[in-house]
Amino acid sequence: MKKMLALLLTATMLLSMCAFSTAMAEEKPLMTIDIYDEAANYHGIQTGWFGKVVKDRFNLELNIIAPQVAGSSIYATRAAEGNLGDLIIMDKNTFKECVVAGLIKDIGDKLPELENLKPYKLQIDTFNTNLGAAEGVYYGIPDQMTDTSPVSLTAEMVYSSPQVRWDLYKAAGSPKVENLDGLLDLLAKIHEIHPTNDAGDPAYPISLWPDWDNNDNMSGPANVVQLTTWYGDKVKGAAILKPDNTFTKITDKTAGYYTITKFINKAYQMGLVDPESFEQDWNSVCSKISAGQIDLIWYNWEIGFWNSQERMNNGTAFQVIPLEDGLFYTDADPYYGSTRAWGVGSLVEGEKYDRVMELIDWLASPEGLAFQHCGIEGFTYEVNEKGKYNQINDNALMDNLPVPEEFGGGGYQDGNNAINQWLCASICTNPATGETYDVKFWETYIEKTMTDMKREWMEHFDAANSVDWMKKNGKLLASPNVSVALEVDTNDITLIRNDINKVLCKYTWQMFAAETDEDFEALWDKMDKEMEGLDYNTLYEFDCAKWQVEVDAKVAAAAAFAE
Repeated sequence: MKKMLALLLTATMLLSMCAFSTAMAEEKPLMTIDIYDEAANYHGIQTGWFGKVVKDRFNLELNIIAPQVAGSSIYATRAAEGNLGDLIIMDKNTFKECVVAGLIKDIGDKLPELENLKPYKLQIDTFNTNLGAAEGVYYGIPDQMTDTSPVSLTAEMVYSSPQVRWDLYKAAGSPKVENLDGLLDLLAKIHEIHPTNDAGDPAYPISLWPDWDNNDNMSGPANVVQLTTWYGDKVKGAAILKPDNTFTKITDKTAGYYTITKFINKAYQMGLVDPESFEQDWNSVCSKISAGQIDLIWYNWEIGFWNSQERMNNGTAFQVIPLEDGLFYTDADPYYGSTRAWGVGSLVEGEKYDRVMELIDWLASPEGLAFQHCGIEGFTYEVNEKGKYNQINDNALMDNLPVPEEFGGGGYQDGNNAINQWLCASICTNPATGETYDVKFWETYIEKTMTDMKREWMEHFDAANSVDWMKKNGKLLASPNVSVALEVDTNDITLIRNDINKVLCKYTWQMFAAETDEDFEALWDKMDKEMEGLDYNTLYEFDCAKWQVEVDAKVAAAAAFAE
């Protein structure tokens, strides 16, 4: 009875807070906040349910400025005008350049007032110290901070690993996948079994997209650089960090970039690559995953576009199929944040400044984080009698389920948070439940998803999950999370990097589609020679020195933890 009264009181308080928040929003004039956002896949005004949430609480309209959609030239144009946006989300290295250029505002007068960011003071202080900010001066806030530790690994899946549908894996004989050639053999069998989706549309094991090329401090197509981590290689700028913490060139034929580019070309020669890969964007690939047209995915978050509870129950969901010869690189929990940071534009003043900071604080609040990571109470989750969250409509994102008008209408995916970044990561603890915001770690989700398929996987691989398998078999390379100041590209380095990246991407995409091994090797050698002519060696030496600072900090963090 006492628990019921407490829950009723909590509900009443939340309703009162929402009513108060809505009333406060109505007292303020409607204002548009321009958000320059390198992570966004949507360009324009935030619509749908998340737009309604923000408007109801703050009477704010979010205008997303997305260089991934509008084109990279938008950065130069807006920087030249001295106004990137009101709220700015970008790579930390570019962020530092913008601080030096006077495009980012010192928010030190307001930041101490933001109650929801106080638990992350160490991370925020460290980031601004690395920027060279004086005491009391704060230019930015790291993106996706956690409340765990720099050496924790909370995830049950690494960021990138091979994943295929469990039913198709079993239909292909449930083989042990020794290496990449074994993975291709598996995919070829799956393609024979699954040439089309249920609607008769063509299905392919591999589907690529070029619009993420040269992203996240890495040179070359993301479709390659994220897969080099299957063998412990991490692309850092135009260099490759090897598992032994030494660097090698991207053009090294014994290293991961060559290995993965060759893997994709072998798949192409076997007819396993979607022919639309060379022109389509990520949104097209996303739709194909949801439509059952793609057999291999590699990002840990891509399963959200397919793995519904129904598919978990009937065994048609994606599962990790590890490589026996792999060494899977993954970053530890992003305690100090990800590779991006949030800031406020230097021209923001007065009431707009107040309201931007109010929005930032709410985005880091339990309510804000629940909307961003869990969705809509009553539509994507509900609160049970224990006060825990229980997921409902788990296919809302993948099927773009229609949202009731009371929550804003439209499709759920269409109205999802278009900022596409979070001040605090989903593995942070939600004080309302004592569990993470990430549904995968909810007690109710774990119970609900303990399906026959999961039991079969656990028995087949003798592990609780894919990270457990990697740990047991010595196939996991977990890199500590650190926060360091890295050298900013000089003008000369920027020019070299741009030229190298263009050549690397051009030839890599050509090599994907090489008709013979001889054609592939000729293209690789031509690329190598052309890159050398563009002073690749200077860029390589610069990047080795630049990223050695991070390597040293990671080694120190690992040693400190071992002690």
